[in-house]
Amino acid sequence: MKTTSSVPGRGPCEPSTPAVVVIAPQAGSRHAHALHDRNLTAIAVNPVTAATPPSHRGVAAGDGYASVITYDGDLRRTLNKLRAARVGTVLAASPAGVGLAERIAWHLRLPGTGVPGSTSLRTDPGVQAKALARTGIVTPYTLRTARLAEALSWANCVPARAYRLMPAAFGTGAEVAHCHSHGQITRAWPRIQHVAFRHTGTTTLVLQELVHGHEYLVDSVTHPGPGGPQHTVTSIWTYHPSAPGRPYRYDLLHRHNLLARRLSIEVCRALDALGVEDGTITCHLVFEPDRGPLLLSARVTTHRSHADETVWKITGMDPLDAALERTRPDRPEHSGSAGPRITRIRLQVLRPAGLSTVPVGRLQALPTVRCLDIRPSPDPFMAPLTVPSYEIVLSHDSRDAVERDCHHITALTALDHVSRDLPDR
Repeated sequence: MKTTSSVPGRGPCEPSTPAVVVIAPQAGSRHAHALHDRNLTAIAVNPVTAATPPSHRGVAAGDGYASVITYDGDLRRTLNKLRAARVGTVLAASPAGVGLAERIAWHLRLPGTGVPGSTSLRTDPGVQAKALARTGIVTPYTLRTARLAEALSWANCVPARAYRLMPAAFGTGAEVAHCHSHGQITRAWPRIQHVAFRHTGTTTLVLQELVHGHEYLVDSVTHPGPGGPQHTVTSIWTYHPSAPGRPYRYDLLHRHNLLARRLSIEVCRALDALGVEDGTITCHLVFEPDRGPLLLSARVTTHRSHADETVWKITGMDPLDAALERTRPDRPEHSGSAGPRITRIRLQVLRPAGLSTVPVGRLQALPTVRCLDIRPSPDPFMAPLTVPSYEIVLSHDSRDAVERDCHHITALTALDHVSRDLPDR
């Protein structure tokens, strides 16, 4: 295990400053900057194994952390280092760090997302589906397997108009394939399986019924309470799909209506079933007319970009602050009806050179644009950002003002983007 120390251009934080350990941060994430702005010492732990791809080997000593610890499997030595640094908070900064963050928090007797040994409940959509079904929560039909033959046999027994094929671990960089036939499953299987094995060392994939309906992302924060974990839904986003090759968007949903309440109840039930004890989670749901809201997956909130920080500043709900408070936030929950309208638009350029053709200046000049981020967080539930992409955050008290700028953005970016789904072959 190696340890290096450096905070170039900023100077080290005072030794008495509380320390926060950030597990598996990736280059470009803003965790160190956010902690420094709060006068907190940031320590990085980079998990490195033989299976870790070079692009996923974390940060270096010059990335704003007071120290960087390389974790090579010796948990005891890493814990000793962190105890000596007086660590008071443990954060996972990427999907690859969730399991290690839970183990470290457990051994340091600090709040963690869940109990070690049950991490797959919060990192594996196949395991999640089984756990939810055991508690009586309706989920899409789901199979978790490493064998293509078993997947095809299961698809014969569970006929559906289409299926979602994905790795059994979040954060691998593999796409979520929408397959409409056995042939498409067969063609997508080896590609996704290869990427999953290269990043996680496992060949297990998840095949899930593709449910058609309105999709939502529900953000939540959990803190320990006297009677058990207390879950609070902080925001609900409506996903608006687009035609192939066009920008897609998320709109902050009005909170005071029956739909929002039903989604919130379903998410809190799911968080209990998944053993969530502390921290921030984002759930991906689809509302199917006959079965109601169905949870597709739930992930620990690990991303942090300029666009993320802009949204959290507007809503007043930053996952980092929630982790540091240790108690249920006493600020009022954000309401889409009481606060400004917020829309997040994501775009993908057709080719790396295409980013230079985007009219950035004209986009930034639009009245409701609050942020244009050229290094956005990977989309946690749709296809990952596999080419240089960017995100635009719009906010205004007037819904019409936001919609006008959305139309302008669609027109200005009409020629530079590609579809997020696999082509139907």
